Amino acid sequence: MDFGEKTQHAIRRSTRLPLEVPVLVTGLSPGQPFSAPGNTTVVNAHGCGLIVPRALARGAKVRLEIVSAKRHATARVAEVVPLGGDPETWLIGLELDVPGNFWGIDYAPSDWKISDGKVEDGPPVPAQQADPLSTAAAKPARSGRWRLTDISAGACYLETAAPFPVDTAVLLSIRTSNAEFLLDGVVRVSHPQTGMGVEFTGGPPRDRRAQVEQLIDRLMSRREVPKIFVGRKEQEQQQRAAIPVPEVTSDEVTSDDDGLDPLLQLIRDGASLTVEQFLSDLRGQRLASAATQS
Repeated sequence: MDFGEKTQHAIRRSTRLPLEVPVLVTGLSPGQPFSAPGNTTVVNAHGCGLIVPRALARGAKVRLEIVSAKRHATARVAEVVPLGGDPETWLIGLELDVPGNFWGIDYAPSDWKISDGKVEDGPPVPAQQADPLSTAAAKPARSGRWRLTDISAGACYLETAAPFPVDTAVLLSIRTSNAEFLLDGVVRVSHPQTGMGVEFTGGPPRDRRAQVEQLIDRLMSRREVPKIFVGRKEQEQQQRAAIPVPEVTSDEVTSDDDGLDPLLQLIRDGASLTVEQFLSDLRGQRLASAATQS
């Protein structure tokens, strides 16, 4: 059963981000009260895919609340997919009554700017000033503070106070003044309170490399500081939900240019180095790259 097709009106009208957010769902239909916790698997400006411990009626009106952020909105159940298991769970497709950046994501994808912040029964939540999501598994360090310090055709290093663990599959949204680049990746090295190295994955290597090289050209030619959001991809939930996002494995990505990509090689070898040695080598290859380009 293709969840993505079944919920195309609720989920596909704007860029989807694989993101796990704990929420509380409360029924609004008279005579059928209920309240249940859940976790999103994918979100966008129009709705979400949500794992809950009970079935909901298609078309039912619900109240969706991010308790930690004290933010709520109303939504409609667009699809219900049983997932089985013990105890049994269900995948619910919800469509927000008022589209926008309900999730409070800083630097949200550009096509989310539909009615940012117009969340029912609550104050405006501008995309650039929204409260960060209060879940360590799904939020940036603070207010979207991801700093891109190094990037090559095969990998990048991001400075952050709250890096994701090694082997975490992630989605990077890197925005310049007039373009947005969505890149799949997997964390190969993680340094607490410092940053993480991400290897780019997904799609044909040649196409992926061309996309990253276009991004690098923009950053170099315009001397821009990009706006960055990094979302965690919940692979197990994606597989159960039949969402067509390929599973990332440690040896998925190969490239004809791997031997010519010092940053990619360093990030792949990073787990075997101390933090101090890694950062020293990172500075060294950065200086070498700058010397080559000058």
